[in-house]
Amino acid sequence: MHSNDAAAVTPVDATVVRIKDRGEVKEIDYNAAITKHIGSLWWGTAVGYRAMQAAAEALSKDGLWSRDDLYVVGAHPGPGVRDAIDYVTGVVGRDRYKVIADADCGMKCNSSMKFEWWVSDRRRTVFVKLREDFVPRAFYELSDRLGTAAETKADRRLFEIFKVTLSTRIWAAPLSRNFNVETIDRPLAPGELPAETLRADYWDDLRSKPPGGAPAEGKSPPRAASAVGERTPINR
Repeated sequence: MHSNDAAAVTPVDATVVRIKDRGEVKEIDYNAAITKHIGSLWWGTAVGYRAMQAAAEALSKDGLWSRDDLYVVGAHPGPGVRDAIDYVTGVVGRDRYKVIADADCGMKCNSSMKFEWWVSDRRRTVFVKLREDFVPRAFYELSDRLGTAAETKADRRLFEIFKVTLSTRIWAAPLSRNFNVETIDRPLAPGELPAETLRADYWDDLRSKPPGGAPAEGKSPPRAASAVGERTPINR
């Protein structure tokens, strides 16, 4: 299907997302995305894919969104998330995908990450954020224990069960219930970071999640997002 037909195309339909690529409409299905990570990265793949479906709806209000000019910034370092985003948008191979990370993140699934993404085309930026209470605190606590002296024999199995449960839940409810989506009338240039991610306190809310508001044990002071080729930040 070519671009002259794209205005009438629905961007999201169940497990399908549609996007233009050099004028041609591509129909992408979640089944192909998840087959790359059978038995491991279900949750990251599911939430990354669903986040891109939310972005597709927001960026297709006046015509189907296009891969051609997309640039994505994310605050979740997981490989399943990255691969799902790239499967839909093709941004990784074109050097149009940037991950920001807290100093304690370790580039893996733990409490030092955020389920937030900025998806930008030449005209605007869509901010997609997973609902604040979607991931239970117990999941973060469990992921933080893995690979440490505190890990128990049951933790690995429980972690996999958590991921399957979260993956199921992200598909059970509509996108509007799981994600907050905001459209900003300004694009991000490739390499540019949203202004809020450069604030020294951007990661502070991660440290306020433990009961009683006490700082999470062993957490380092916050630092600015890591980036190469810093540009003028976008303000929201």
